[in-house]
Amino acid sequence: MIARVLEGHRGQGFGEELYARGLGRARELGAEVIETVVLSSNEDGLRFALKHGFVETERYLLPGDSIPWIDLRLARS
Repeated sequence: MIARVLEGHRGQGFGEELYARGLGRARELGAEVIETVVLSSNEDGLRFALKHGFVETERYLLPGDSIPWIDLRLARS
């Protein structure tokens, strides 16, 4: 699942609710590993992921890109 809260609606708990629902559903379906990908220039998204226990596992550039993508894995449940 990928969810993005538009800038004008951030800080109102929508991201928290979407994250909790998505994580709960993933767990119901038996997910044992939860990962996400964030564009390194997305400071809000990266901050959100780190705040929720994700840790960086890889940083890379796609062909033709100049801004790295960051793979993150949930380190705690």
